[in-house]
Amino acid sequence: MATDNLVLVVQRKLKASPERLFDAWTKPELMKQWFHAGSKMTTPVAEADLKLGGPWQVVMRQSDGIEHLNNGKYLVIERPHKLVFTWHPKGQADFETKVTLLFKKVSDEFTEMTLTHEGLRDQDWYDKHNAGWTGCVATLEKWLEA
Repeated sequence: MATDNLVLVVQRKLKASPERLFDAWTKPELMKQWFHAGSKMTTPVAEADLKLGGPWQVVMRQSDGIEHLNNGKYLVIERPHKLVFTWHPKGQADFETKVTLLFKKVSDEFTEMTLTHEGLRDQDWYDKHNAGWTGCVATLEKWLEA
C-alpha cells in the first residue's frame, strides 16, 4: 500500500558544534569520510553545490562493490541551524522525498541533530531508510569522535 506520507525522524545528541555538523553534511571532502550506512561501506562520490536549487549527490559503496546513488537539490540553507534537501532514493528521478536537518546547540560540547525524512512511499521504504539513516548517523558519530 503506497502512502507517500510516512515520516521518519532520527534524533541524536552529538559531540560537535552546529557549524561542524552543518559542514559535515555539505562539504564533499567531509561527506566522503562518513556519509554511508555502515562501517563496511565507503563514499567514493560526494558532490554538493551549496546554493538554493543546487544539486548534491552521494554514492555509497558496499564492500561487495554494489553502489547506491542518492541525490537531490537544496531547498533551504540556513547555516548552521537548518538544511533541507530533496532526496531521490537510489537516484530514482520519479521518487522525490524531502529531508530536513536541524542542528540545535544544547551545550558547549553537544548539538542535538534532528533528521526528518518525509514522503516515503510505504512501510518497506520507511524501514530501509530507517536502517540507512540510523547507520549513517552512527557512522557520523564515530567520525566525529575520531
